[in-house]
Amino acid sequence: MLTTKQKEYVRNSTHRYNIKIGATRSGKTYLDIIFTIADRIRERKGKDGLNVILGVSKGTIERNVLEPMRERFGDKLVGTISSNNTATLFGEQVYCLGAEKVNQVSKIRGASIKYCYCDELAEYNEEVWELLKSRLDKPYSCVDATLNPESNTHWLKVNFLDTIEEKEIDAYVQTYTIFDNEYLDPIFVKNLCKEYEGTIYYNRYILGQWCNAEG
Repeated sequence: MLTTKQKEYVRNSTHRYNIKIGATRSGKTYLDIIFTIADRIRERKGKDGLNVILGVSKGTIERNVLEPMRERFGDKLVGTISSNNTATLFGEQVYCLGAEKVNQVSKIRGASIKYCYCDELAEYNEEVWELLKSRLDKPYSCVDATLNPESNTHWLKVNFLDTIEEKEIDAYVQTYTIFDNEYLDPIFVKNLCKEYEGTIYYNRYILGQWCNAEG
């Protein structure tokens, strides 16, 4: 069962960059776990280029992405990260790399990337994002990314998102509020709203807005 926003993403995420920004618990990553990642990998199976999953660290990739995918699809289709930083997903080798430091993604230097999934994109080193962009050299290369918004001066907002229209970048960007997840317990949502009320976290984690800290 998908939310209205998730169905919208499935219909419209046909671009080079497909990015979901917004509130915590709004269903951004859940859609990717149950559908998007598997669909993208299978669609490009056998084609030239690497599959890559980027996260803040290999540990967060396992916790946020692979473990819930394994629970859904089973360990025969979703493997674990090996010593060479790869896992087998749906019969394809996928590089799983931490992106907080540029030297941790050196394996993709010089490589062609056919698909990349970015978990918690706003937490990456900017050089990693710039390196990734230069590797998307196939007609079918694409990125799916999720993130919680940060400050209005964050590099991703200023240097990429705010320039999409001006530069005519092939990107689809979706923004989620916590209220877009129609399947959350209303009591949980009500309590979280009260707890974050009057702070920047209400703007970021409830409304999905980029927001500077006061002072």
